[in-house]
Amino acid sequence: MNIRFAKHAAWLALALAFAFAVAGPALATGGSRTIGSSVDDRSIVVHRIGPRDAQHTALVVGVIHGNERAGLAILNRLRNIRLPDDVAIWLIEELNPDGAAANTRQNAHGVDLNRNFPYHWQAQGEPGSTYYSGPKPLSEPESRIARRFIINHNPDVTIWYHQAMALIVRSHGDLRLQRIYARDVDLPLKDIGKLPGTAVEWQNHRFRNKTAFVVELPAGSLSYRSARKHARAVIHVTTHSL
Repeated sequence: MNIRFAKHAAWLALALAFAFAVAGPALATGGSRTIGSSVDDRSIVVHRIGPRDAQHTALVVGVIHGNERAGLAILNRLRNIRLPDDVAIWLIEELNPDGAAANTRQNAHGVDLNRNFPYHWQAQGEPGSTYYSGPKPLSEPESRIARRFIINHNPDVTIWYHQAMALIVRSHGDLRLQRIYARDVDLPLKDIGKLPGTAVEWQNHRFRNKTAFVVELPAGSLSYRSARKHARAVIHVTTHSL
């Protein structure tokens, strides 16, 4: 019996060592935690991959508009890919879980969260309308959660996934990083004009030495190959952040 136990323990140790070698330090040093709740009390969770003391950091948000969900495939790839030792990435799969559950752009209050941030906020629309900005800046728990997380962690790069314009939206962040991403994924980098109350414009105004930008994915779901290409682009721009 002792011999059997010893053999089993040795096999288990070998299996764990192999798993660590495959996953690498990125997955081994990660973790998940709830950072708040939506209007309808759904949990908003952040996953971290990479070491806490990484030199380069990124935040990637998969879903801010509940009916634009293609970015989740990219986050799934990032959770299963080995990162360089000096990189850590935070992943928020669904900042708008109520909208995702209802397949609506807006949250459960009918607010477009990407019009609810405080920089150049403007009152727009009515509840449930496409660009309803909410009654005031940061009126929604989801946008407050994002703001608090970003202030507390101050990522070097933040990427927000949307659909379905198939382009990289040029922002006031580091254009070098935006060009790298655009080139890596074969999408054009375009200026679509100023929009009020967006997360990216608030970030780039608040944190002048950091970079946030929007990736507008094509309509429909992403292929495995496309998701992998975008995941590699995330890592590429993160490693090149200052």
